[in-house]
Amino acid sequence: MKPPDITRVFKGPANEFEVEIVFANEGNQSPKEGHAYDEIIVVTDGTISLERSDREEIETYSPFDLIFLPKGTVHQITVEEAPVKLVIIHPDRREEE
Repeated sequence: MKPPDITRVFKGPANEFEVEIVFANEGNQSPKEGHAYDEIIVVTDGTISLERSDREEIETYSPFDLIFLPKGTVHQITVEEAPVKLVIIHPDRREEE
């Protein structure tokens, strides 16, 4: 699967606040990964499925759903109904405290 189109904006004294604007189409999928920081995902268009290490079931999300992924949660996003638009927020993107 190919990755989606992502634009990243970093702000803050150490560029620790990150916002990702994601445009994804059929066939797009994120890598299966976890982070050392919390992640907030807002679905604004389309439908995605989300596999995550802290839940047994793969869940489906559609416009205006809000998802919180605690740091360390391994996850993978797959486009189910395109086009997909996401806003992904990392409020404190620091690799280590």
